[in-house]
Amino acid sequence: MRHYDVIVVGAGPAGIPAAINAAKYGAETLLLEKNEVIMAKKPCGEATSLGTFKDMGIDPKPYIILHKVIPRVFAPNGKYIDVSNAPTFSINKTMYLQELALKAAEEGAEIHVREKVEAVIRKEDMFHVKTTNTTYTAKVVIGADGYNSIVAKSLGIREKSEPIPTLVYLMVNVKLEDSESARFYLGTEVAPKGYAWIFPKGEKVAEVGIGVRGGMAKKYLDAFVKAHEDELGGAQIIDYRGAPVPIGGLISKNYGDGFILIGDAAGTVIPLTGAGIHSSGVAGLAAGKVAAQAVSEGDWSEKAMARWVDEYRDWIDKINFSLKVMRFLEKLNDKELNQLADVLKPDDIVRLANGENVRSVAMRLLKHPGIAYKLAKAVL
Repeated sequence: MRHYDVIVVGAGPAGIPAAINAAKYGAETLLLEKNEVIMAKKPCGEATSLGTFKDMGIDPKPYIILHKVIPRVFAPNGKYIDVSNAPTFSINKTMYLQELALKAAEEGAEIHVREKVEAVIRKEDMFHVKTTNTTYTAKVVIGADGYNSIVAKSLGIREKSEPIPTLVYLMVNVKLEDSESARFYLGTEVAPKGYAWIFPKGEKVAEVGIGVRGGMAKKYLDAFVKAHEDELGGAQIIDYRGAPVPIGGLISKNYGDGFILIGDAAGTVIPLTGAGIHSSGVAGLAAGKVAAQAVSEGDWSEKAMARWVDEYRDWIDKINFSLKVMRFLEKLNDKELNQLADVLKPDDIVRLANGENVRSVAMRLLKHPGIAYKLAKAVL
């Protein structure tokens, strides 16, 4: 039975960074991936900022960065705000993950693909990780194995972050009026309690997706495509995927004796946007570092694992603020959303969406009557 200090389950945006730092800080680390290849299989907007690359310690190489775009947010009445102060990069997520995997290998992590974890069993102060191939032992297990986490289930954790059903079409032969904008569409008719989007991936390629909690995602996405027939009418769907995205914030039991949960397994996703590449990557780095340090100190108790919360504190605050904003916005009707769009500035949108410096936005909005004032009070 092969023994490791740290076993990371799931080679996604959270799991690979966890393996990177666990190995970097001296732990003998194994990264397990159930799929036959490390690639982007989960539906995702596949857009992120340069800050993600900086935090992950990898270069934004040309084969990863597909397209630089400016976020454009549409109110229900068609009015839009260009968030030019927050350039976004449409990426090849598969190449991004494989670049992270390269870094994990360089740090000394062992990587196994096509090896599904079937159960994680605690025996005294060790874990037995049973896979389709064999059984390993580890002092610490990091669960980064998605919304339906086997690690969480094996450890008796049933709590999940509230999901939003998400559906994505990758469409070719599109005729976009503006291929320099990543467009977000709000409104109860378009995407109740969510949003729809069009992200350019190239000159004639775009990702068109939707997340809704007020109806069937496919029904709303097909209606959205039809409403944009001038741009999408002659296009063909070459990729069609759906999955739940956890937007309800972190679950309460995200660590314990010898384990940490991250990524979709824990809810390390920015609630208002559903973005998780950056936030879950940083969660992985924090978890890997804490796990390795705990092993080196000979203490992987719950108290020792709790240090990952301290490492991740800034992002937890962002997630909590973003959740407050989302809870407020999901109750608004289209008229109120239009009113809010008349007051918000591009900087406000960035901060509210990402949960950053939200209090400063709220203090400014307190000076406005009506819906803006109510949003400020809800945040504060």
